[in-house]
Amino acid sequence: MISFQYYKGLPVEYESFLISRYDSFITTCHYMAVYYPDYDINYALVYKNDQLVELLVFGNKKDISICFNSLAYIDQNIISEFVQGIFAEYPRIQKIKIEASYQSYALNKSILFFKSDDHILHLPTTMDEYYSKLGRSTRQHIKNRRVRLLRDYPTAKFITKLGNEIDKVIIDRIIQLNVDRMKSKGTIPGIDNAYKNKIYSYSQHYGCVAYIEIDGKIVAGTISSIINKGIFGHVTAYDIEFNKYSIGEICAFFIIETAIEKELSVFHFLWGESDLKKRLLGKHYPLFSYFIYRSYSLNFIANNFKTILYRALTNVKRSNLSKPIRNLIKKCRRNSLHPS
Repeated sequence: MISFQYYKGLPVEYESFLISRYDSFITTCHYMAVYYPDYDINYALVYKNDQLVELLVFGNKKDISICFNSLAYIDQNIISEFVQGIFAEYPRIQKIKIEASYQSYALNKSILFFKSDDHILHLPTTMDEYYSKLGRSTRQHIKNRRVRLLRDYPTAKFITKLGNEIDKVIIDRIIQLNVDRMKSKGTIPGIDNAYKNKIYSYSQHYGCVAYIEIDGKIVAGTISSIINKGIFGHVTAYDIEFNKYSIGEICAFFIIETAIEKELSVFHFLWGESDLKKRLLGKHYPLFSYFIYRSYSLNFIANNFKTILYRALTNVKRSNLSKPIRNLIKKCRRNSLHPS
C-alpha cells in the first residue's frame, strides 16, 4: 500500500536521501533554493508498506506547480497519485510540470511538451581502460593535440577546483568564453548575469570546475556539478583563438579524466546533440517533459495545439531543408556583431 504525506518547505533534513535516491543535481535543496527562490516549495514523502520509497519535491507559483524530481525514474502509479494529490491539496494549481524524466508517462490530461536526451558516459575505473574504448582516430587526435598545445605553450596549467574553492571570476570567465564562441557562430547566447550568479552560487555547494590556464589566463574550462558518484556537465567553453588545438575537446577530456581520478561512475553530458559527446562515448538516454492539467480546459486545448505546432516547426528547423536558411541567418548575425 502506498501513502503520501505532504509538508511545507525545503526537505533539508532529507537532503542525503534525495542525493542517494535520485543522483540528480536538480533534486537537491541547494538547487531549488538557488534557482527557484520565489517559489513556494513543498514536498511529499511517499511510503510503501511503511518504508520511505520516494520524496517528491515541488514548487508552486501562481497556477503552476513544478516537480523537481528531474533526471529520475519514478513509477507511473506514484506520479499519477502525486498529481492527484497536488490538485486536491492546492485548489489554485491548474497545471503541473514534470521535466526531464527518464520515464515516459501516459497520464490523463497531459501534454508531452518537450523530448530531449541526456548523453551518459559510464566511466571506467582507469584512464587506460577509457583510452582503450575510444575510437582509434579520437584517441590519436586527443594525444596529438595535447602534445602540440604543451609544446607551443609549455606553461599551460590544467587546474581543478571544487565547491567553495571556486572563485566567481573563474565562473564569469568560462561563461564569457561560452558567450563569445556562440556569438562567433552567429548564435544568440541565452546566458545573462542572473544565470551567472545562480550557477556560481550553486557551484559553492556541489560545483567542480576544470580549466586550462596559459600565462595566468583561462583559455578553456568546464563548469560541472558532482552529486554522489555522478558528475553533470553544465558549461564547456574555450577561446576561439585556440581552435587549431581543439582546446574545447582537450578540456572536455580533462574533466572526464578528473572524474575518473575522483572515482566517479557516471558522467552526464546532459541535453543537446553533439558529435563530441558521441566521440567521447556518451550514450543517449531519452528525457520526457510533461504538463499535466487539472481539466480539459480551453487552456489545455490551446497549449496542446501550440505544442503540436512547436514540434512541427522544430522538426523543420532541424531538417536538412532548412540548413541553408539557418546558415544564412547565422552569417548575418556574425556580420552584425563583427562588421568589416
